[in-house]
Amino acid sequence: MTAVFQTVLQMSVAGSYVILLVLVARFMLRKAPKLLSYILWFAVLFRLLCPLSFETPYSLLPELGRGNLQAAVVGTQTIVQPPLDSAPEPSTPAGGTAGGTEGGTTGGITADEDRVAAGSAATGTAGTMPVIAAAATLSSAERWQTVAGYVWLGGMSVMLAGGLVSAIRLNRKLKGARHQSGNIYEWGGAKTPFVFGLLKPRIIMPAGLGEHERGYIIRHEQVHISRLDHMVKLAAFAALCLHWFNPLIWLAVRLMDEDMEKSCDEAVIRKLGSGIKKDYSASLLSLSTGRTFTGRTPLAFGENSTKGRIKNILNYRKPSFWAVTSAAALVIITVAVAGLTGNMRSQKLTEADYAKQYIADQIAGIENGVSGAVIVDSEMTVFEQAGRVEGLLPEPLELWRLEYRLEPDDLSKLPLAGGMNAVDGKITEDSSRGKPLLVFAYEGDTPRYEGVIWSAEYDLGTPAGRETALQVFLERKGMLEHETYSGNHAIAKFVMSDGTSAHLLLSQPTVQGDSGIWVVERWKDGNGYEYYETPDTSLPSAEYFAGLQAAADQGQQAAELLDPAQAAAAFVQDELGWNLTREQIELQIPATSADFTISPVSELLGYVSGITLTEPGFKFDNAEWLTEDEEPARLRRLGIDPERDMPGGFYVLNKLAIKDPLELSDEAEFNIMDGASPKAVSRAEFIERLDIMSDSGMLCTVTTQDGKVIRIAERYLP
Repeated sequence: MTAVFQTVLQMSVAGSYVILLVLVARFMLRKAPKLLSYILWFAVLFRLLCPLSFETPYSLLPELGRGNLQAAVVGTQTIVQPPLDSAPEPSTPAGGTAGGTEGGTTGGITADEDRVAAGSAATGTAGTMPVIAAAATLSSAERWQTVAGYVWLGGMSVMLAGGLVSAIRLNRKLKGARHQSGNIYEWGGAKTPFVFGLLKPRIIMPAGLGEHERGYIIRHEQVHISRLDHMVKLAAFAALCLHWFNPLIWLAVRLMDEDMEKSCDEAVIRKLGSGIKKDYSASLLSLSTGRTFTGRTPLAFGENSTKGRIKNILNYRKPSFWAVTSAAALVIITVAVAGLTGNMRSQKLTEADYAKQYIADQIAGIENGVSGAVIVDSEMTVFEQAGRVEGLLPEPLELWRLEYRLEPDDLSKLPLAGGMNAVDGKITEDSSRGKPLLVFAYEGDTPRYEGVIWSAEYDLGTPAGRETALQVFLERKGMLEHETYSGNHAIAKFVMSDGTSAHLLLSQPTVQGDSGIWVVERWKDGNGYEYYETPDTSLPSAEYFAGLQAAADQGQQAAELLDPAQAAAAFVQDELGWNLTREQIELQIPATSADFTISPVSELLGYVSGITLTEPGFKFDNAEWLTEDEEPARLRRLGIDPERDMPGGFYVLNKLAIKDPLELSDEAEFNIMDGASPKAVSRAEFIERLDIMSDSGMLCTVTTQDGKVIRIAERYLP
């Protein structure tokens, strides 16, 4: 309601300026045909009824302030409670931030749901830049705006209801009107002639008029109908309903009525000739004596301002061509410039404006929720710059930390579980995702709001951490390519300790080619989660990698950084915590960032059970295929004698006997062995095969991608 009322206020202010300009132009056109003055009022109606205008660098209207902030804040999320932190911004993947150990900062993203997060394992000095601590109280102004909005709504409702009731009553009375001809009716209850109706307007004439008077009056009313003046009157009534609180609007409608009637009189004279002026004036005078218009409804209008009309008729002279042309040019310019255009916004929105709008959205989310809670007070307690990042976009980016307090009428109405937090009876900005940070891009010194990120999802204490957070955020918005560093890429593929596959995306952040260092910028696990790697440094990433490159150029850096496979092996050992030889890495080089978007495909060996026709879940018992080539020491530790236990040259190790839950994809494929050859079968046929092999168990190769099983194939046993 507040936003709608603010829009109406802005329209009313703009319309008031146009009215003042029209009054000046109308004065200049006082000797011109009244049709030109009448046309001027269309610019006023447009301003009063349409919230849009064509922005131009120049306008006769003064700048009207910041305009509708709600419309200006493109992309502001409305948070629907509960919880307060449910804005569609980067969200933590199921399972949290996995994979991060000492050193780098990592984050996860699912390929199928585009869920993004960054962990917080990096160390380094904080890069926070305290700039402004703004405490802004929004409560009293917002409360008054809310009250004023409801008062405005009440006044508008009264006017609409009054107009509708009067129209219905008059329509009932007119059922007794006597049809004359065409759309002309005679009604004894009419004091003066008037037009009634919208789509099929009727001319209502008083009873007892002489034929001489009737002729002039009917022509006058027919001009009204042909010009669609009855539609204009309805638009004017709508403007009065919307802007009933503005006295200038009432004045404008009254003057528009005068110009409408006078221009209609002039049209009759132009059509019938100047010789009728005295008779026409006499008919108007006789109609006005002791008569008042009784059809006051939005769909009916009659004659008024008889004295002014008669004076205008008697003074009317056909204007010269040049006088009409000059006056018409003035009308066109006034209507176009004042009525249809407005100043471009030169007064820019500030960061605090966007912050206030963000808080207003949170309030709206709560009040529009199912709890019935109403926010009675609100306060912005902290609003400060939390870092600046350059190089990701052509424009610099800034993060602004926001803290606020919202006081509900009854805190018990709000379920705080699920993310919201309250202190001293007031809702805070804290949630399960941390505190909101508003993201701004800058064109010169003008901020452009991009969205919000959450402090608990990223390590924001270092410049590199903030770069990673914004990289994830901008990729998610489609504003950046799916790569941190452009140029050469390589993809390192390997099998993790749990048997699933993983991919590393390596890039050359500084120098391209043989002399450039390689770093892991992100990686994916077997479930399709993507983890963004942040260097462990207090420097911006570009400076940090430039230092590593300089050391490599001087032979002071380990040679592993110049070999993508060795760089990948070192990353797995240092960051993921297990040893991996270069030979265990499959290197795809050259590669592209698009290649990396394809999730790893994993093949697991084990026994499956519990597959049904309807349920996607089943049980998987992991196993390992051992051969005589296995390390003898390991075989001895496992108690396996190759001569005794490997008559066929292999041994299926199933030492844990733990049945893990897996999930079938909708398009999962099934294969069984037909002799020594694989055979594709339906799900039902595969289940039948499982039942037959239930006693001994059926060894299968299970293929997974993005956390779901895409294929199950029976393993051939010689």
